[in-house]
Amino acid sequence: MVAYANGEDGELLCGFVKVWTSERNYPRVRASERARLRAEHSGKEDEFEAFCAKTMPAPEDVREDVIEKPPTDAFRHDAQYMATHISIVPPAEKLELTVRDTRTRPIPASLTATHAALEHPLRSSDRHGFAPPGHPSDQFYDAAAARVPPQPVPDGTQKLELEFLETIEASWATGESQPELWGQYAKRAEELLITMPLDRILRVLKAFVMARYRGADLLNRIGSELAREVKSASSTRLCQVFHWLARAGLRDQTLMSLMGNEALFRLSDDFVLDMYVEVMNVHARLDVRNPRLVGAMLREMAPFFRELSKDQCTSVIPLTVMSIFSDEARVAYLSRCAELNMGLPVRMTKPDVLRQFRLLEDCLRLDYHPTVLPAQVQLWLQNLKAESEAHDAIIPTPLSDVEKDILRILEQEMDVAVTPILQDSVLTLHLVLGKTVLQVMDAYDDYYVTPAMGGQRLVRAETKLQQRLIWRRGWRLLTLDAEEWKKLTDDIYKKDLLEELLIHGQHKPEHFFRTPHAIRSEKQSSVCMVPSW
Repeated sequence: MVAYANGEDGELLCGFVKVWTSERNYPRVRASERARLRAEHSGKEDEFEAFCAKTMPAPEDVREDVIEKPPTDAFRHDAQYMATHISIVPPAEKLELTVRDTRTRPIPASLTATHAALEHPLRSSDRHGFAPPGHPSDQFYDAAAARVPPQPVPDGTQKLELEFLETIEASWATGESQPELWGQYAKRAEELLITMPLDRILRVLKAFVMARYRGADLLNRIGSELAREVKSASSTRLCQVFHWLARAGLRDQTLMSLMGNEALFRLSDDFVLDMYVEVMNVHARLDVRNPRLVGAMLREMAPFFRELSKDQCTSVIPLTVMSIFSDEARVAYLSRCAELNMGLPVRMTKPDVLRQFRLLEDCLRLDYHPTVLPAQVQLWLQNLKAESEAHDAIIPTPLSDVEKDILRILEQEMDVAVTPILQDSVLTLHLVLGKTVLQVMDAYDDYYVTPAMGGQRLVRAETKLQQRLIWRRGWRLLTLDAEEWKKLTDDIYKKDLLEELLIHGQHKPEHFFRTPHAIRSEKQSSVCMVPSW
């Protein structure tokens, strides 16, 4: 590079200046030097391998346990144990056991029996506390005798059973329904049920149901006997058991599970369409859920909904349509009813059938259910509702004895305006006070008989559906137990009970037996409220 500069005398000077750049000049490596470097590197690797050979443990030294053998030499240490003799100390020739009896010492006072009855045997038939001679509790268990097949019922016992069945069937046929009489029949039935076959047990159940007997002990005993017999029953008998259990209101979950399993096994064998309908109606009435059985029956019935006859459509109760059927089954059933034009024309339909389909129409219109119905079904329901309201003349159900007594107290003692009977579409309302409806709950028609609730009563599914429809129509519903009302012997108690029920709403069971003075004192201490009637 050339550079110019001014000298002292003003002359230009030129010269060369060396400029350093980023380029590097590396010395050349010869082949001999490359061979020397490679030799030095290989020497270091040999030294490292020799060092590792001295310090690294061998594979057989790296073991988790002393007795672990390497996979390459599985029998390496066997020779160490083959050369020696293994000896075991022989057992002792004599084993001595010393038993020390300490029962001769007096028992402490804290461990002695506090009562003489605790010293007696568990099974005692006399006042001395000893079992009689030859009692089974004093004999050893005989396995051979236990395997003996059951012996036939003696002829004398069978004769007593037949006479008893004829007696109770004649009593309900002639209308003898006195509770005292059927209470005696129930005690006799409990003695004879243990030897009865299934058909006679069903006859006993039918007789007590037709006589409207309310004893829970006998029905629970009949349920336990049926649980023993249903396994060997035919499919027809099984459906009969389902039917009369629903009529009796016996809601035994264990019995229904056993019968549901038996029905599930026989669905594909000899069950017909009417049996499917009967079993589903019973599950709806008893408010029992058996998902496997109901799902299997709905799958079997799905192809036959289009072939249902009018009688078969009538045999399906509205409660089954609303609570047991799935959405697909409900739409298929209602489509078949609309195709057959069930309930129409109104003047040519039986009153019971017309009431059933009017109740179904109310349930579909008032009771909430997210089912989208086809246009054909909606048109059929509209025509049924319009023609029924125009031409159907319903005869209201009369008041019961308890309702008549309540009406007397309301009109004479309390001076309240009461409508005794009011027909609201298909529902008959008793004891109407403005927008309040007083419903008397009957122990037989409105409650289940269930052995698993410890005395607590459950409301039947039909009654709950009726109450739900009353609420949907805008009524205020108050319930009163008929049995508790009958326990009140004075009109003062009855008046105070009705006043508290109408003012404060639903009562509690313990309110029935409080004195009038206690009820009045509570009313005076509380804020005065105006009744809704």
